[in-house]
Amino acid sequence: MTSLRDHVAALDEAGALLTIEESVHWTTDLPAMAAEAVRESGPALCFENVSERTRVVSGVYGGPDQMQPRAVKPWSRTALALDVDDEYTTLVRHISQADPSNSSLREGELNAESRDGDLFALGLPSLGDSNTPTISLGLLAVSTGDEPTWAPVSAEVTRGDRLEAVLPEELAQSLSAGSSVTVALGVPLASLVAATLRWTGDTGFSNPIAIANALDEFPLATTDGGLVPASSELVFEGTVTNADVEGGDGPVESWEHATSTSTVALQVSSVATREDPIVPFSPLGAPLADDVHLLSLVESARLFRRVNHYWGVEPVKWVSIPVETKLGVCLISSEILYAGFEWQLANTLFSFSQLFDKVIVLDEDTPPANLARAFDDIWVKAHPSHDWQFSDPSAPAATVTRYRRGGETGSRLYIDATWDPRWNDEYIAPRVGFEASFPEDVREFVTEQWNEMGFENPLE
Repeated sequence: MTSLRDHVAALDEAGALLTIEESVHWTTDLPAMAAEAVRESGPALCFENVSERTRVVSGVYGGPDQMQPRAVKPWSRTALALDVDDEYTTLVRHISQADPSNSSLREGELNAESRDGDLFALGLPSLGDSNTPTISLGLLAVSTGDEPTWAPVSAEVTRGDRLEAVLPEELAQSLSAGSSVTVALGVPLASLVAATLRWTGDTGFSNPIAIANALDEFPLATTDGGLVPASSELVFEGTVTNADVEGGDGPVESWEHATSTSTVALQVSSVATREDPIVPFSPLGAPLADDVHLLSLVESARLFRRVNHYWGVEPVKWVSIPVETKLGVCLISSEILYAGFEWQLANTLFSFSQLFDKVIVLDEDTPPANLARAFDDIWVKAHPSHDWQFSDPSAPAATVTRYRRGGETGSRLYIDATWDPRWNDEYIAPRVGFEASFPEDVREFVTEQWNEMGFENPLE
């Protein structure tokens, strides 16, 4: 099991966490510093002095961009939190192949203890223009039809004992005034991954509690709303007071782009926290924020599983929705089974996801999730006159883009950055690189000099 507390300690040990001991204000300093850190591909941040009750962490599931060579990948912290090797295809397969039948649920005691119930005293950061404490990266536990389930939740504190929570619409419609719910913060990442998978698409992930334990086994504790991870840092128990509240205009968490949502009002009856609790949050709207990284991996894993089950064979090597593109572009590496298959791939992806409106199809030997190589292949292999294909301007707008709002339609784009499968090998120029372009003695000399100069990135 990798609890949030264990994950933060691991980041600190790896030198990927910056601890800020100076006092920072939850409405101004904290959100701005966290947003700037993720924008500049900085380390995760731990704010030790926001309130007397909690510590706040940001960037623990984020990572640097690929705009320059780095030893750390954008998904490295996420892989660490799931206790998986940070090779991209290994991580995506781990998520996509999670089998609930292989999980064994075990109960334990909740580590959090009941405290004073004032939500304003917790030091939760403010996001947007409302200047009210905001919850992100939250987990909602509730029972619907006697079946316990989890869902992602974001919320604003409107009173000391009241939350306005954004939930998946399907779940919100099953609730009514008086329904018991629990909101847990600082949960293991596996529970957030499983909850997001449940409400963004496929019936194969319909049991988020079992899926989470298949990803990373951890004990569960019983609360009024249902089972929650026993290691949860903060736990709010309460009831629904209004299942149909008008939503606000503040920033939204990335998972809200992947499904329809509704806002419900919750009356919090009890607050439980661990000793010196850690509250995670994502600076919503900032490039490379934690919530963007989380949805990038979840949607990539979901599409990888969905597409490879579609044809009865598994031609797809990997799928990536890069955080650097704000999830507006999908990269897919696949064996091209026949001429026109790349067009079918693109249309299948568009039908399975509402996030993006651009698909780039890459050859099966393309390095996983390598953004530089993907754009290089566009330059080398995709001719704008016949490999850049725009749809009719009647497609629904992608949900993550900042253009075409208010129901306006437009075109989708797919780019075929593959070699034509009908070509003979002699028509395809060999890739120019260090190994192929220089004789062995030159390569040995340059490699030796490179190492002596102390460069970290190996020559490839």
